[in-house]
Amino acid sequence: MIRISLFLLIMTVLISCSPKYKIEKIYHPPTDRICLEKCQADYQKCQNSCQKNYTDCLEKSIKRAEMIHSQLKKEYQIKMENYYKKYELYLQKSEDYRKQLKTLKDNYRFYERLCSQYKDKESCQKKEKVKKYIKQLELNRPVPPEKPAEVEFSSVLKNERKACSCDCGCKEIFDACYQSCGGKVEIKRICVEHCD
Repeated sequence: MIRISLFLLIMTVLISCSPKYKIEKIYHPPTDRICLEKCQADYQKCQNSCQKNYTDCLEKSIKRAEMIHSQLKKEYQIKMENYYKKYELYLQKSEDYRKQLKTLKDNYRFYERLCSQYKDKESCQKKEKVKKYIKQLELNRPVPPEKPAEVEFSSVLKNERKACSCDCGCKEIFDACYQSCGGKVEIKRICVEHCD
């Protein structure tokens, strides 16, 4: 146990002291300026289009969320009606259960008294029988129905907005264009913490 703890401590220290890196792109410009300007213009168009699509998607997500939420509210009403019916039944069963348990416990006390006072064999047997019935009954106690959860509009909207993305791969398209113009994209790992 001590060896494992010592090993974990050493690993934690080594990991926390190990260097941390970030990935950076270094752009070496091409000689063809016109080609580069076209890449930059295409990149800007891609970004503008992407931003517009993202904004449109967010706006449409509100309408979609309203429709979904409206349908979920209807389903929730039906579930609540069923829940109230089941709950009413549960209350009736609970009352029957309470009465039955009380009767069995009263019988148990009665037979227990006869058994202990008079050593009546039949009463002692009945006492044990009633005790078993009580245990069985307690194991089958009525369980209340689960109340359905109401779905909030904010959670539906949040879920719908997950479908919207503001990443259209414009950077990757630009990098490919940049390299086709004769430029070079160098990817470097740069140490930012605990560097030697």
